[in-house]
Amino acid sequence: MQNLNDRLAAYLDKVRALEDANTDLEVKIREWYKKQGPGPDRDYSPYYRTIEELRSKILAATVENANIVLQIDNARLAADDFRTKFETEQALRLSVEADINGLRRVLDELTLARADLEMQIENLKEELAYLKKNHEELSTVRGA
Repeated sequence: MQNLNDRLAAYLDKVRALEDANTDLEVKIREWYKKQGPGPDRDYSPYYRTIEELRSKILAATVENANIVLQIDNARLAADDFRTKFETEQALRLSVEADINGLRRVLDELTLARADLEMQIENLKEELAYLKKNHEELSTVRGA
């Protein structure tokens, strides 16, 4: 038991010694902070004007950046509109070209049909002239 009491006493002595050392350290820390701490309050009022000027410049730059972003977005939208219009017009052009090619085929067919009809008319005219001539010859032969 004596041994435990001795150990407890030694432990308490150590605790007291550490508390004393801690107190000394706290005093030294406070003194150091007093020496190193801030001096008298500084007057920062001259800097306020500079700060306000910089804030206003930042605000102006932010507004300008927002305007530029808006212009870029508007340009992108306009480009998309033009791309859509171009694609629509291109599809319309292809459709019109296809119609023109179809009409050219029809025109070619009509031209061939017309040429064929003109040849038939010429043949019929020749045949009519031949028949008239034969009719006149028959009329002169019967009448004579």
